[in-house]
Amino acid sequence: MSVLGWIVAIVAGLVVYELLRAQVLRLVGDRFRAQAVGFVRRHRIQLESARFIDRVWIREALAQDARIEQAIAACAKMGERSVRQLRHQVDAYVEEIAPFFSLSAYYRLGPLLAKRVVDFCFELVVEPGAFDAQLAKVPRDAVRVYVINHRANMDPLVLAYGLLRHVPMSYAVGEWALVWPLHTLFRSFGSYFVRRGEKDPLYHAVLERFVQLLAGQGAVTGFFPEGGLSRDGALRKPRTGLLEYIVGLRHDQPDQDIVFMPVGLNYDRVLEDRYLLREKDGKPPKPTVGERVGRVVEGLWWLPRLVAANLVRVATRSHRKFGYAAIRFGEPLLLSDWPGGPELHALPPEERKAAAQVLAEELLYRRIGAVVPATPVPVLCTAMLRPGDADDGAVRVRVREVIAELRAKGAPLAFGAAFDDVRKKRDAERPAIHEAFDDALIDDEEADIVQSLASTLLERRGVLHHVLTPTGPGREPRADAADVITYYAKSIQHHLKESTP
Repeated sequence: MSVLGWIVAIVAGLVVYELLRAQVLRLVGDRFRAQAVGFVRRHRIQLESARFIDRVWIREALAQDARIEQAIAACAKMGERSVRQLRHQVDAYVEEIAPFFSLSAYYRLGPLLAKRVVDFCFELVVEPGAFDAQLAKVPRDAVRVYVINHRANMDPLVLAYGLLRHVPMSYAVGEWALVWPLHTLFRSFGSYFVRRGEKDPLYHAVLERFVQLLAGQGAVTGFFPEGGLSRDGALRKPRTGLLEYIVGLRHDQPDQDIVFMPVGLNYDRVLEDRYLLREKDGKPPKPTVGERVGRVVEGLWWLPRLVAANLVRVATRSHRKFGYAAIRFGEPLLLSDWPGGPELHALPPEERKAAAQVLAEELLYRRIGAVVPATPVPVLCTAMLRPGDADDGAVRVRVREVIAELRAKGAPLAFGAAFDDVRKKRDAERPAIHEAFDDALIDDEEADIVQSLASTLLERRGVLHHVLTPTGPGREPRADAADVITYYAKSIQHHLKESTP
């Protein structure tokens, strides 16, 4: 065959390949969309029209926004950038921030990934009917904003999985997710990206107007008032940036009410806990080139081993989860019911910031804090930090005391399938003469399960090890893991205080 013949054959082969590829992608896409639509209809999920706003429309709406024009003019007066450069910068910011919601990705690819990841790591504990009970307390025409404590980078995934049959939600995601393929996945799930610590006033003008545009169109949004992960396990001081942006929606829609929907999260295992603890006294110095190279080599060494080990565990059905991940829903707060709430957006900047700080503290420390669930590991860690003997029997008594205090203060306990028998016994009809005695036995059994589950999880991680104490066998933290015990205990310490932070 001549050279020309080979060229024609190659070109024809490429054309056939592209046609077949396009056809396969179209068929797969159509199938995914049909399955996603079927899922939405089957579970009667309400989808706001704002979910399907085109990115081009968002870009054009923000390009013509009067307040962004004012921000461009203010930045241009500083003389560092021209108006043309500033407009290009606005386009770049919009491109970075704005999501594109994909029904197929959210309801087919999303559940597939979330189920595999979340189910692999945790047993998810969600109170049945709690979402609907919270939703029933809010007006139908109010803008819904979910406010959530930030425990782990898995929070958006756990929430999306836990709320999959209820509502699609746009989350504010940190810049850590602006890497391939995470940025494409999060965008297709409707999340928008937020830079922490960005100083450019033009960026904040674009982000503010984008958030207000999204909420003003009726999209359900969610954000983390803490603005970042807790480094010591306790609730952080809230930040007010996104809160002020959302409240500022009332500039354009003064009659639009806004309702804040508190959600509490907690885990028996935060995957990045040791990394976070290294930063609790401030960020460490930037690593040198040699240190970065060393970390890459170390990652290339242990990551394949970790993947292989877990694949073997899954194949042999010996994989054990990291404990419970729990979601709880709190008492909604209607902005119009908050003192000064209806006028908050109209206050001068300094007064508005101070008022927003008070509102943020109410949302985080009281509304969200009240529903941060207590899972077995935080309960055991709290008991271990209390004074007393260190043997297993003495610690079990303190575990029972911690559980009783949490119940007395109305704190939610997130105990999963291992506690089903205990719940049945507690709910069963019993003669009054035996009730007090039976309750004591049930409490002891519950404390024993909490201690057993949590101790096993912490031993498996190398946080606890067996010791012989003067009063009998027990467990104590290893020398390099004492701060891990404190980290988990602090996640529920606000429930046990007489006053909030």
